[in-house]
Amino acid sequence: MPTVDLDHITIAYDVYDADDVHDANLDAETIVLICGCGAPAVGWFGIIPPLTAAGYRVVTFDNRGVAPSSSPPAPYSVADLVADTLGLCDRLDIVRATFVGHSMGGWVAETITIEHPDRVRAAAFLGSCNVATAWEKAITTVERDLARLDCDLPPLFYATETLRYLPNSELQQDAVVDDWLTLIGDVPVWPNPGRLGQYEACLAWSLDSTRTRAWPSIRVPCLVMAFEHDIDSPPSRAREAAASIPGARYVEIPDASHLAPFTHPVAVADALIDFLASGSSPRHP
Repeated sequence: MPTVDLDHITIAYDVYDADDVHDANLDAETIVLICGCGAPAVGWFGIIPPLTAAGYRVVTFDNRGVAPSSSPPAPYSVADLVADTLGLCDRLDIVRATFVGHSMGGWVAETITIEHPDRVRAAAFLGSCNVATAWEKAITTVERDLARLDCDLPPLFYATETLRYLPNSELQQDAVVDDWLTLIGDVPVWPNPGRLGQYEACLAWSLDSTRTRAWPSIRVPCLVMAFEHDIDSPPSRAREAAASIPGARYVEIPDASHLAPFTHPVAVADALIDFLASGSSPRHP
């Protein structure tokens, strides 16, 4: 992967050109995909082909704390991740783009949309836009505290942490669980300081009770995407958030959980493409 050096940090990225470049202004047709906590950029593999086939240039990258990007000392903040994202865009000469973020990446996209609207053509928040739930705050505190302890836990523990995001109906199916464990059961443990750094950023965001007050100020086209069985960003909370963002579109992916970008990539990509093709504009009071 190519890399860029930004203010004491290295970010690894990839650029996927559109299959059919139909607009000379590539900035207006660029989609920047922003990963969730601990997620590698390769996790977008199922979503990239539909987007490039639809004529979009796609940029992916690994957030600070996930290799091969560098892992500076913890803690990190969403503001740090915003600076990394925009710094990468500057190095790639991307003036305006559509920012699509999943989970923690959605918080980055949301902040860019609020604080740097001139850089945003449109934005999509996937499994991320909601008032924090009691579950989200509790489990993120546990994850942060485990990262602080920096103790040796078996890889299977981290695999089951990921599996908890599947719908309960799937967790009751041995074949589904066995397939996932075959895939991720022996993945190396995510090391510090990246692990602690990202969890600190997530916990600070979840505990911030004032951040949602900025939603009504958003004036760029936004998509709030929820997943039917998501326990971190429940559809009911996502619908409430979408109602607070002027002109926002709400879409819910059925039968999906928080892992929808990985388990339901075609449905997620189709919803993104439909949103961007609609040319919808935000509602102004």
